[in-house]
Amino acid sequence: MSQETSRSEQVIEGYKKHKLAASALAGIHELIQSFEQERVVDRSLAVIGLLGILLLVGISAYFLL
Repeated sequence: MSQETSRSEQVIEGYKKHKLAASALAGIHELIQSFEQERVVDRSLAVIGLLGILLLVGISAYFLL
């Protein structure tokens, strides 16, 4: 009987490890997804900033020349 209990405990421990690993993997995927979303926002803000700088340089060049 002791061996059956031991096997049951091993199965339970294996299940707990599997669930913990699956949970950690899901958390990592969520973190990566949020980084990707932030990267898209950063890129669009960079494009807006670059266009603003080019506009200011163009206006300055127009008035100075």
